[in-house]
Order: sequence, then C-alpha cells, then structure tokens
Amino acid sequence: MVYDQLPIIDHFRRLEDNVLVHDSSGQQAALYILWKVIYNRHIHPLSRYPGPFLASVSRIPFATAYIRGCLHTNVRNLHQAYGDVVRVAPDELSFQTEQAWKDIYGFGRNFPKDTRFFNVARNGACNMAVAPTDEIHRRQRRVLGGAFSDTALKHQEHLLQHYVDNMIQRLQQQSTNAAAAVDLTEWFNYTTFDFMAKYVFGESLSCLEDAQYHPWVKMVFAAIRAWAVISMSKYIPSLSYPIKIITLCLYRRLLKDREANFRFSATRLAQRMSRPDDPSPPDFISHVKSSQGPKAVLSNDEIRANASFFMIAGSETTATLLSGCIFLLLTRQDTYRKLVSQVRARFSTPSAITFASTADLPYLRAVVHESLRMYPPTPLGMPRVVPDGGAMIAGRFVPGKTAVSVPHYAAYRSPANFSHSDSFLPERWMEGAGDEYSTDQKEIFQPFSAGPRACAGKSLAYAETNLILTRLLWHFDLELLPQCADWINQQAFVVWNKKPLWVRLTVHQAA
Repeated sequence: MVYDQLPIIDHFRRLEDNVLVHDSSGQQAALYILWKVIYNRHIHPLSRYPGPFLASVSRIPFATAYIRGCLHTNVRNLHQAYGDVVRVAPDELSFQTEQAWKDIYGFGRNFPKDTRFFNVARNGACNMAVAPTDEIHRRQRRVLGGAFSDTALKHQEHLLQHYVDNMIQRLQQQSTNAAAAVDLTEWFNYTTFDFMAKYVFGESLSCLEDAQYHPWVKMVFAAIRAWAVISMSKYIPSLSYPIKIITLCLYRRLLKDREANFRFSATRLAQRMSRPDDPSPPDFISHVKSSQGPKAVLSNDEIRANASFFMIAGSETTATLLSGCIFLLLTRQDTYRKLVSQVRARFSTPSAITFASTADLPYLRAVVHESLRMYPPTPLGMPRVVPDGGAMIAGRFVPGKTAVSVPHYAAYRSPANFSHSDSFLPERWMEGAGDEYSTDQKEIFQPFSAGPRACAGKSLAYAETNLILTRLLWHFDLELLPQCADWINQQAFVVWNKKPLWVRLTVHQAA
C-alpha cells in the first residue's frame, strides 16, 4: 500500500485543515507539528533522499539562510556532506551533476518554474525569465529574442563604445591623484546601466555623467534583500501575513520607491513607444515593434515587464561579472600580468579593441570563464517543479510537484566537478590544459542556464565584459586595496549583494 493512501494519513490531513483553517487548541497544534515532523522525515516521498534533519522537516532553515544571504554557501556545504543530490527542504532537491542540467532544464523537459521563488512585475505581468510555462516563454522569446541576436549586438557596439569611452575618461580624471582609489563596482554599474537604459528606454540614466547612481538604480540595489523576504512568505503560507506586516514596517520607504520606479519605467517606455520614427541603429523597442506584426503578440504590460527586467539583467549581472574578474585577477598577480601583457601586445590603440577582436583572445576568454565559475552572477539555483507523475533526474526517480534545481555556486565550487575548485585557475579552460584538469566536469558549467530557456542575453554579456575589461586593462595599471582582500565573501540572494571594490588606478604610460 502507498503511504499516502493509509487511513491515518487522511486523519492527519483533516487535523491539518482544522489547525490551519479553523480555531484549534494548543494540543491539536502540537500534535499536528509532531505529525508533520514524522511525516516529512519518514513517510514523505522524498524521505529516501539524503539531507540534514531540520531541512527535511521544515522550510524554515532554507528560508532563514536565504534571508541571511548565506544559502549559496549552505547548499554547497550540504553537497559536500551528502553528495550530488541533497534534500534542502521538505519538498525540494538540489543537484550538482551535468545530467541534472539536461534532465531539469533541457529541451522537451517542460518543467515549469517554481512560482514561489520568482516575483512577477509590479503590473502583474511576467517577463520572459519568470514565465511559468514554456509556452508563455516561447511566445515572448519569439518577439524579444531578436533584440539580443548577433546582428542586434553588432548594431549596438558603437553605443557601448561611447559609454566605455566616457567611463575611461572619468576614471582617468579620478586617477590623477596617486593616493586616490575608486570603487570599480560603482563605475561598472554606471556604465552598464547607462548603456542598457539607452538601449531599452531610448534615454540614458546619466550615471556616468553625474558620477552617482540614478534613483531607479538605487532602488534596484536596495530591493535585493526585501525581495528575498517577500519570496519566503510564499514558501511558508502560515507565516505570510506576519512577513507582509514586517516587510511593510521595515521597507515602507522601499515600497514607495518601487511605485516610483514602476511609474518612471512606464513613462520612459511610453515615451519611447510613442515615437513614430525608430532610431538607427534599432533599439530594444524597434525590435519589439518589428516582431509584433499586425497581431500584438505581447501586451503592453508584458513589454513593460520585460523592458524593466532586461534593464537589470543586461546591466547588474554584467557589472557583477566585471567586478569579480577584476578582484580575482588582482588576487593572482601572475594571471593579471599575463592577461595585461597579452592585451597590450595585441592592441596598439584603444580603437582596435572591439567586440570581434576581443572575442579572439583565448586567455581573456579563459579568465572570464574562470571568473564565472568562481563568482557566478546568479549563485543560486533557479528552481523548476517536476510535473505530475514524476521524472527521472540524474538516474533517480523524483516524484511530481518536487522543486528541483542545479545551484551555480555549489556546483562550480564542488571538488567533485573541478580540481582545485576554490582556486582561480584560468588555465583549466585553455586548449590542451594539463592533466591536473583532466577530471574537470566542464559540462556542469552553465552560467547562463541551459535548454530552451537559457539566457537570451548571453552574447551581449560576453561582448560587454570582453570589451570593458580589455579597455580597462589597456588604459590602467590596477592595484587592489588591502581592505578588499576578502571582497568575494559576500551575501547572495538572487544576485550578489556586492561590496565596494576599492582599486588604485594608474594611467598606463603608453595609453
């Protein structure tokens, strides 16, 4: 007989309904909690999967770690203790194998996204990244994918070069004082947000010009932790009301700023969409208009939701990768000198540094890949839900309605997947890498996800990173300040809660 069909199970389900919906005595509540612990640990369909006791009986340890910003390291430690598959919550499994990528995220798998983890836009519409079903995602991607194609990318190179020129000029002004230091995390954000705002909304945020964050960007960073708290209320319905009250009290100003940001985005987008003429080269809205056709495939709310999403995804994550690259390079001086030497030997003028020329630098590519492995911009797993009826994942049957994911940070830092997994070693990605890297499981490395819902902006992210990093290394000699020695040890939510990256810049004599 299946456990879920036992008569005692029905009895306790009636007790659960009485405790959660109706008035109940303390004795009933205590009995219900005891029953849930016993059921989740010993009877639940996931009870045969390894994991710590508390995580198997309650979602609270997962939620607490997420709100504290240490879930990425917690999950990594669990995998090191329990193996390639771990039960991280009563109804959730974490995997760290190449096959799991294919089985969860691959073509034809049709695992819907876990809507508890992802937040929809303020207007209630979902963007392409959080679309709950593959059907919705395909409909949106047909319209939006062209905005991030290789052709669209080539058209935007001149625009990005303009903002990189501005960044270099401002940094040269900052570096005139030999004792001065700059926070490169800020300057990377200024550059990428200005570029994406111009591309998506048709108007820059002027962060580089003002040398400070626009209020729209400030709200994005301030919201990182708040959205983690809000997401957890969906995981623990019985605590959703008190969590909402706490959120309202702690983040009242932030919620007001969110409304202002939504209105700002909506106004900018409406102004851009109302223009009868399209710019040359075409921008994000130009591609949307041309792909919509006579029948509106996307609603205006969906266009707004996606515009705001791409504004963040195309800027914050790239700035994060650049910050990680610089930190890791400056902590390995031999690697830093090798890359700088190759960049300056290859390019005699900054005008020679382009999307195409930087894509042809094997060691630069290796440095970027190793930075993504050590410091993936989205360190957590993006959970999917196993369809009804269950599915085979990494050779094991997983029942339906189970949340499953491959967490980037845990998988890439696992000694089971990479030799010297905590060391920054770009050589592992070079053709003909030595025997010491022969056991590396490189197929596990999917920083832009995998399958039909892999990141549409992957090519843009690589092009931005290659261009900005190469220009910076060509123009300046860099020195990491001592207070940033442990910069990489940060809180992580959906993205990293980045600390200032203080670096001393000296203009290279040949620049």
